[in-house]
Amino acid sequence: MKTKAMALALLLSLMGCTESSEETKSEVKKEMEKAGEATADAYDSAKESAADSWDKTKDASSEAYEEGKEMASDAYEDGKKMASDAYDATAEKAGVFKDAAAKKAYEACVKMKEQMGGDVSECDD
Repeated sequence: MKTKAMALALLLSLMGCTESSEETKSEVKKEMEKAGEATADAYDSAKESAADSWDKTKDASSEAYEEGKEMASDAYEDGKKMASDAYDATAEKAGVFKDAAAKKAYEACVKMKEQMGGDVSECDD
């Protein structure tokens, strides 16, 4: 509004220095007021549009952040489950291998005791 008033004052002072008629001054003053109002309306509209855009951007950013956070949490939980499953599978396989190795060792002990004439019951330890 200050800019509008200053522009109007400048125009009126310049018009006062010329030999224009009062009617011309009045018409120019009216046109300047219309232009000032149009400028103020355009400014208010742009300000409102910028505020709306900011709100939309802020909402979209917040939503994207929350979705990303949820996706990261889900991926973390999935990773934990996969690691746990892999650990369980590995432990199970290790148990199978341990049992197979113990059986082979027992069989080798029995075979050796039978060939050498030893006591097979010693292989149970």
